[in-house]
Amino acid sequence: MRRALALLALLLAGCPGSLEKQSRVSKLRVLAVRAEPAELVLDSAGPLPSSTLSALAVDPAGATVSMRFALCTRLGDAPPADLPCPGEAGLDLPDAGVLSARLDLGDPRIVALASQADAGAVLPSLADGIPLIVGFIATAGAGELDGFASITLRTGDRGPANPNPSLTGLEIGNQVAPAGGTLQITAQTTVRLQPLVAPKDDPSKRYGFSFFATAGEISSLRSTDTTATGEDAPTWVEWTSPAKGEEVRFWVVVRDGRGGTDWLERAVQVR
Repeated sequence: MRRALALLALLLAGCPGSLEKQSRVSKLRVLAVRAEPAELVLDSAGPLPSSTLSALAVDPAGATVSMRFALCTRLGDAPPADLPCPGEAGLDLPDAGVLSARLDLGDPRIVALASQADAGAVLPSLADGIPLIVGFIATAGAGELDGFASITLRTGDRGPANPNPSLTGLEIGNQVAPAGGTLQITAQTTVRLQPLVAPKDDPSKRYGFSFFATAGEISSLRSTDTTATGEDAPTWVEWTSPAKGEEVRFWVVVRDGRGGTDWLERAVQVR
């Protein structure tokens, strides 16, 4: 399937008008994968590290979404699109709740895999961190979607595992959207989407935000709180509501550039 998707992307590259905006969610999507903790940090005095992987996997049609995760047996930053992981090139990870799985380096299968790795190539890189590739398959009804995520494995030379950022809310227009509720928005109105975050654990971190909605038009898929030259930048984007009344769902994802991820979902009723 991944190979077919890659070929389809190449075929459509010359026809940008036929592509739906990435910010529009109209079918099964995996918008982000979060690890808790965000890194696997080796401690010579403790057990092998573990982390819980969770997916922001959504289907606007309302079908129940399920996830299958696997640790890929291939190391590297960019796995080929047709790598069978989950499958022949992966070790399936045990479920850890809804849309979640547990990655435990103490798993005997993973220990056996590590014993086959080239220690001369891997060990010198551990201080800086090496990416472990995790493949996933999301299913919802007759729909299926696969992809990859990564989590860094490193020694404790740079300190404890990076904590995930925390999204605390979303302002839509001049109102903070309630969790589990809906705001009322007039049709064909342009408002700002302003993500709200908890204070950073490290002021040098640069947060990047991604915005998604089931309807209307978002002015930009992404925003960042820091420019390339290190200056503060506004993190809001604009959203124009659709012409007809309907419920619109929003998702906002924040990433800190160090493996940390968080997200939230909100909704509005267009009238």
